[in-house]
Amino acid sequence: MRATLDGGSAMGTTIRVPPPWFRLFVITPIVFVACVVVTVLSPALHLVLVLIDLVDRKRWRFSRVGGLGIAVCVCELIGLVMAFVLWVASGFGWAIRRPAFQHAHHVAFGWYLELLTRALRFYLGFRIEWVERERVDGPVVALARHAGPGDAFLLARTAMRDYGRRVRMLGTTKLLWDPVMDRLMRRLPYYFCEPSPERLDDHLTAIGEMCRTLDDDGVLIIFPEGGNWTPGRWSREVERLVALGLHERAERMATTMTHVMPPRSSGAIAALQARDDVALTFVVHVGLDDLHSLRQIWRSVPLGRTVLGGYWSVPLDEVPHDPDEMRSWLFDRWEEVDRWIADRKADAFGHDDG
Repeated sequence: MRATLDGGSAMGTTIRVPPPWFRLFVITPIVFVACVVVTVLSPALHLVLVLIDLVDRKRWRFSRVGGLGIAVCVCELIGLVMAFVLWVASGFGWAIRRPAFQHAHHVAFGWYLELLTRALRFYLGFRIEWVERERVDGPVVALARHAGPGDAFLLARTAMRDYGRRVRMLGTTKLLWDPVMDRLMRRLPYYFCEPSPERLDDHLTAIGEMCRTLDDDGVLIIFPEGGNWTPGRWSREVERLVALGLHERAERMATTMTHVMPPRSSGAIAALQARDDVALTFVVHVGLDDLHSLRQIWRSVPLGRTVLGGYWSVPLDEVPHDPDEMRSWLFDRWEEVDRWIADRKADAFGHDDG
């Protein structure tokens, strides 16, 4: 879940998402039928995967990766059924924006994320441990590191299920290819944007509105890096800083910030300028960052490791008000995030048996 702010694209060329009518009447039925078929055939599919693993003898990779694919299809089917039931119960969408149905959608999406993250942990073979945390009251703006498959969903699930928070998040429009995301998330106060500099003002306005309307139990999650960390993206971001004439930052990235990408601060600035009574937190994790391709996931399964996470708050009176000063301040804080990752990387990957 991410969007590129401050210009540029973290993902390169993006395939444009089809219009809502096409997603509703073409993509959703196809995905629904496919998920029904996979769910019905899941016992036989699991048996086939086990038989392949008995021949292959490579740490049950087919059973784990294939089983995860089956589990995702089952979660998708459950999510679509929940979305349809809620739509019917709301008068075929008539009352869908009322508080009771907003709460129901929030709960349903939380259960969907719970099932999805349980499948990820079980089949990939890892556990999550929060080693640094504190009590944070009131509305929260969370600036989170983005690295590893499904880390945004793991974070959203933790905020919803463990901390009882109502999550708002900035997401890329490519998420709308998924029918559950399209049906459930678009009914909640999430914002989807394309990585287009031409629409930057619209994106920043939406971020400010999401922050301004946060309830006391709400959290707005922003991923300042603009995308998952990978070696290739990290290298391109260093080159981008050089091209922009930010040589000092590029040097720091190349020498002391090798675990993160440079933060793009426009989203954070828009949120913090929208209101002055939020708590600002930094959220970081380590343990999934090496899984930046399907090939890496396949080679690493089962992970046999502990994903370590942490978060801490920063008093707003320490945050500069001037946008230029805040960009420098956020870059400095991201260097602290990099040090947190470096200090705990051995503890996370020390559990890796492969």
